[in-house]
Amino acid sequence: MEYSQILKDLRRESGLVKNRIQSIIFDSKYVAQFSEFPLVANERCGLWYVEPTNTAGSVYFKSTDGHTGQWKFSMRRLNFHLLDLFQNTPTAILVDSTRKGKLMPDALLKTVPMWCAVLNYIMFEDEKQDKWTDLANENWLLTPREMVSESEHSTMIMLIPDHAREVKKLALISKQGLIERLGCKKPILPLWVYPGKKSQKVVTSEDHFSICCLTASHKSNSGTDVPGWNFTLPYVQGAADDHELWASLDICEGELDHDLLWNDIYYEPAEELRVIDTITGDICLWISEDEFLTRISRIYEKSKREPEELSLDVTSLKNTGIMIGAITKHISISEITKTNRCIKHIVVLSEKWAIAQAPGKAPEKCTVSIQSFEVESTKKGSKKLREILPQIMQNIKSVDLLNQTLILCDTGKDLSAGVALTLLARFFDTNWVPVTPQPHVNKDTIKQHLCHVLDCRQVNPSRNTLQSVNTFLMSNGH
Repeated sequence: MEYSQILKDLRRESGLVKNRIQSIIFDSKYVAQFSEFPLVANERCGLWYVEPTNTAGSVYFKSTDGHTGQWKFSMRRLNFHLLDLFQNTPTAILVDSTRKGKLMPDALLKTVPMWCAVLNYIMFEDEKQDKWTDLANENWLLTPREMVSESEHSTMIMLIPDHAREVKKLALISKQGLIERLGCKKPILPLWVYPGKKSQKVVTSEDHFSICCLTASHKSNSGTDVPGWNFTLPYVQGAADDHELWASLDICEGELDHDLLWNDIYYEPAEELRVIDTITGDICLWISEDEFLTRISRIYEKSKREPEELSLDVTSLKNTGIMIGAITKHISISEITKTNRCIKHIVVLSEKWAIAQAPGKAPEKCTVSIQSFEVESTKKGSKKLREILPQIMQNIKSVDLLNQTLILCDTGKDLSAGVALTLLARFFDTNWVPVTPQPHVNKDTIKQHLCHVLDCRQVNPSRNTLQSVNTFLMSNGH
């Protein structure tokens, strides 16, 4: 067989779902070696490499925020909840991965270091440093010099004061706020570990906090050169990356994700459905791709039939009377109101799920206003929000603890967060004190509200969702 044909076959085989899942399982065993420290997954890819029972949470540091020439401290991906972990540990492990050709994703190489540097700059601004003189002189930026060039490092250093000023101007966090969340005044420093690195030791220190940026995957050019990989099919570096491209709609109805893998597929007990060898913890060697897909689809169908303990994942936005969350199945209004009788408005933004009236109860007898919109959780759905927001706001005239509003979408992170931001900007000031009439609103106002929402729930409204919110709030008459 010609060499070119061998490469083609390898590329085809690396696209197999079975092979990707096995590569993820292989990498997750490497990550598990660091479980003496809190394991934090970087969304979305990193979530696949940490079993949900072992994770201390998730963050979202985006690689595009670290791409050359685009370095920034994201004002909508603040990740401040990560700071709270350090009250109980000096070190946190941040897990991510990347595809073939790179040793580490830019999120770990540059986005996280920029985040650490900006926060350290705020915490120690205008203070003379004895111990950290050299680092303070570089505006607290620490990058792995073997992977980030001197010129790139130098350019990033110059941007840090501007990012810090913007954070302070918007009052997103202060020096005192940082110290309170951390529990004491110590710098946050990144370090980097990856498969094949000479030293795999994560050193803890009493004089600083550490974020260990851990790449789960081995760097591999061929898929056959990975130590410990004893499978016929080639290893896939960063197998979980862009999972929507390989975990397609025809597989488990498009619901194959990290939760289904670890909560249902990996520990499936039934012999006729199981795909994992209980001795090795790897995919059974004898299972073909077709059999693998058939079995995981049956496991998915089985999981759908099993009753869920929680139908809704809901978070209250402090004392505003606004709640946001995810809806994962059809649910009756009685299931919601039996635990909270102060809900007066429910907004559902979902292409799949809805809220049903109680059987035999006429709609006019229901004291809760329900607005359901068939909106997909995509860029298209975020743009459609512009058409929906006027209808929602026309129906909701006020919000308080006695007249609460529940907003649900498929993820509980994007569209529902957008509607919540609209309500907050309409009825509250940036300290979430009720005001009338509507206060002046600009993009900075929305950023400040988002910062407070992130203190309550890990939301991640897309750029298009925020643009829809901004367009509605800042148009004439609003």
